[in-house]
Amino acid sequence: MTASFAYRFSLAPNLALFRAEIEHALSFVERAHGIGRDPSAARVLHYGPEPPEGALAVPAVLFPGGVRLAEDGIHPVREALEKLAAGVGPAPLFPVRGPAASDERFAYDAIGLIALMLTRLEERGSPANDRYGRFPYAASMAARFHSSAEPAADQAARDLALALTGGHAPSATSYEVLVTHDVDRLRGYHRPLTPLREAAGDLLKRRSPLRASRRLWRAFGGGDPWRSARRLMARSEARGVPSRFYFMGPSAASMDSPYALSMAPLLRRLVGEIQGRGHLIGFHPGFGTASDAALWTRQKQGLERIIGLQVNEGRQHVLGYDAATTPDIWASNSMVLDLTLAFPEITNFRAGTCRRFKAYSLTRRTPLALEQASTALMDFGLFGGKYRDLSPQQALDEASRAADICRRFGGAFVVLHHLGSCDAKVDRFFETVMREVA
Repeated sequence: MTASFAYRFSLAPNLALFRAEIEHALSFVERAHGIGRDPSAARVLHYGPEPPEGALAVPAVLFPGGVRLAEDGIHPVREALEKLAAGVGPAPLFPVRGPAASDERFAYDAIGLIALMLTRLEERGSPANDRYGRFPYAASMAARFHSSAEPAADQAARDLALALTGGHAPSATSYEVLVTHDVDRLRGYHRPLTPLREAAGDLLKRRSPLRASRRLWRAFGGGDPWRSARRLMARSEARGVPSRFYFMGPSAASMDSPYALSMAPLLRRLVGEIQGRGHLIGFHPGFGTASDAALWTRQKQGLERIIGLQVNEGRQHVLGYDAATTPDIWASNSMVLDLTLAFPEITNFRAGTCRRFKAYSLTRRTPLALEQASTALMDFGLFGGKYRDLSPQQALDEASRAADICRRFGGAFVVLHHLGSCDAKVDRFFETVMREVA
């Protein structure tokens, strides 16, 4: 990519310890808007106190007081972050109403905000995680202190680029649609005895033969995985985009499906048909692997042995994610794209950007070769009642808003529709979404 605008960067001496995180944020701005750095450029961007004369000065509030350094990398100082995000400090951390910048002064800590959002620093060591170990949307600073519907990191990058260039900063990235299908089970069941036991309960306890018969048909008579997989592939093919199927590796854990252990021939045949039709195969690491590198690697290698393919993209099962370890695990296994980052309770961009972006190691304090992107739209987050149960129109309105944001910033609209979903309402919804956004 050729930079359309160049600037010089100036860093206050008291922030030198945090140059790695600051450079990571600036690299995101440069990639997003096609700007670069040149030591001879006339325009100067300064971060921190005592800016050079004529420089565009960005106040530093995240650094140094909102973080601390330790032998295992960079950590949030949670009490300080709360105050900064609430506007208690020398300048706001989040965008404010009105112009983001004058000729020489930026209104908020856009650089610190981008670093915070992309690295998911606020999630490290969070005491607010749910029973699955996931960081909830309600605990995020964006939920509590960012009133705009726009992703905070994208908004900050745009504001910085506009201020640097004098008002001309088009997006250098392009809109794309990524259609993904986590394969939580191959058949209509995880283990064949489970629907039999549940159907017996329908008959003996609930006195409902109809309920029992429906349960058994869904488990054994639905034609999965072929019917579901072929329907999903045909829908993507009609819009000219590939489907991405993410499969689990061998696991006997109760939260995972054991199909790689018990249905390996079926798994191989399905992967062969999917690949033969031009779609993509990825990895769906099991529950507990987000912070267990050895288990993660065993499952990946086990899947690859079964299907005879190397996999390099995917999403964690149950959206399991540890900000301090998961990106490093993925990067150390030569993965290129992780789509785990998502909030099931809201249609949103968990990393503060709708774009693909480079992952960052909070422990080693360095960018990684791995790319990440937020998954905005998920079937189980919209329907079924576990998180929400929207009407089709409400869900479509949310999908349209998210797709519009991705179009405006040149982002990746990532959609998740699980293989094996048999709800006609959900299927019609995604048919409409594909027709309108792809």
